[in-house]
Amino acid sequence: MIDLNHRSGYVPGRSDNGRAAPSLSERINERIDAALLKAREAEPRRTYIGASVLGDVCPRRVAYTWRGETGEPIQGRALRIFETGHALERLLADWIGRAGFNLITLDPETGEQFAFSDGPIAGHADGIITGGPSLGFKYPVLWEAKGLNDRSWNKIVESGLRVGSPIYYGQANLYMGYLDLEACLFSALNKNTQEIHHELIGFDAAEAQRLVDLAVGIVRGWLPPRLDIVPTRICAYCQFESLCWGGFEL
Repeated sequence: MIDLNHRSGYVPGRSDNGRAAPSLSERINERIDAALLKAREAEPRRTYIGASVLGDVCPRRVAYTWRGETGEPIQGRALRIFETGHALERLLADWIGRAGFNLITLDPETGEQFAFSDGPIAGHADGIITGGPSLGFKYPVLWEAKGLNDRSWNKIVESGLRVGSPIYYGQANLYMGYLDLEACLFSALNKNTQEIHHELIGFDAAEAQRLVDLAVGIVRGWLPPRLDIVPTRICAYCQFESLCWGGFEL
């Protein structure tokens, strides 16, 4: 092979300042993430608390989000995870329809997602199943779907939705309460293995009321207490960890 660059001092894969140059993947992903972040920043700030977050195991995080507090900058990878989840939910809806269920994802009256709004709370449901195979439950039922990583999926399979994912359990109950449905079929796709788990849950009026009361309290200015007297594992993944704990040291 002819060496056409033997006197330049150039080393492939290294920038002029001596550091490794960004790889092709890094350069492309940087552009993807920049586009996702730009779209995110262009979204108007919500003037309500979403039903999808009210059941968060940490209500203090819900309050910080509602207040518009500045947390750690969101990363492009997180936005990719969100968008992948939405795509998987659409895929699950297609499969549910092929399986013989009459799944309606858009409200015939509005042409948009089934939605509700009540004071400080609002939400958009994935759909309503109005009929289908005889499987031991009555129609119609709410339908909620999630694409989850292996860890989150296994927690729900092993413990049930209420224990395995309080945030999704709360979300489903708020939708059932406001859409006047007695049950919800929750479908979860494991992104790692493509396994699908389905769980039927009945309406829990007490849980729905608890979350409504929580939202009212937060909107009126109440800041819920921290989860514990010291930071927990959950705190380590929270965008508001620094704001919440300040200079706390163990």
